[in-house]
Amino acid sequence: MSTIVTPPAPPAPPAPPTPPAQNQQTPPTAPRPGYSRAVAIVVIVVGAVILLGAIVSSALGTWAAASIQTSSRTLAVGGVTELDVQVDAGSIRVEFADIDEAELEVRSSWGIDRWTLETSDDALVVASPSGWLNGWFGGWLGGNGSAVLRLPQSLEGVDADLGLAAGDLTVDGSFGELDLQVDAGRADVSGSATDVEAQLSAGHAEIDLDGAREASFTVNAGSLDAVLTGRAPGEITAEVNAGSLRLTVPDGEYDVSSDVAAGDFDNRIGSTPGAANTIRVAVSAGEAVLRAQ
Repeated sequence: MSTIVTPPAPPAPPAPPTPPAQNQQTPPTAPRPGYSRAVAIVVIVVGAVILLGAIVSSALGTWAAASIQTSSRTLAVGGVTELDVQVDAGSIRVEFADIDEAELEVRSSWGIDRWTLETSDDALVVASPSGWLNGWFGGWLGGNGSAVLRLPQSLEGVDADLGLAAGDLTVDGSFGELDLQVDAGRADVSGSATDVEAQLSAGHAEIDLDGAREASFTVNAGSLDAVLTGRAPGEITAEVNAGSLRLTVPDGEYDVSSDVAAGDFDNRIGSTPGAANTIRVAVSAGEAVLRAQ
């Protein structure tokens, strides 16, 4: 008996190689004529508005520069025991002179009519113009300008309430209680005061006063440089929530205490526990520097 063996089938021929795929790029779509026209119109309109604004601004600036004028007004100050100066914008300088009445001199394109010079009860009130109209158009038309307030020497020693929202405030004279509030801008106060309280929310202030018995300084932001001269004040309090305070006091013995949550307190005068003159410093953030003359 014979066995029939079937031979194996021949191997299948290899498959032909797959040709590489060709990148098929979609031809770019031509921009729609309406879209291109709209973009061109927007660009033209924006450019025209910018050009018109530049022309108007230049014209107003030229007009304001040409229309600047200096005017003054006087006011009797009999019975006045307090000075109230509030500056929302612009600049003002307060000084004493050998005159009989208070005199306000303003240099501005708006003139003096928008400034306040009046008495209220026993206070002499001086204020710059305020309001949104002054903020927008006032900047183009020269702003509030600059003012000088001259006070009779008979008012030396009155209490003073000074407020600065923006701009510059310069004061030189002798006062009783002096209260300074700076929200922004720059304030320079010099002369003398029996008591001083200064609060700074932003900006910069420099204080140089003689004869203060008590002093209080609060800095919420910005920088305050205060120099006290004469006899050592009996009580000084300082609070720094942010920003910086540099306080210079007369030579003497002080009982100094501090509460520093964050930031830094640089005490360069040391402390004499039990001294009659006290300095209390609180720093939440920022920096406080205490030194002696």
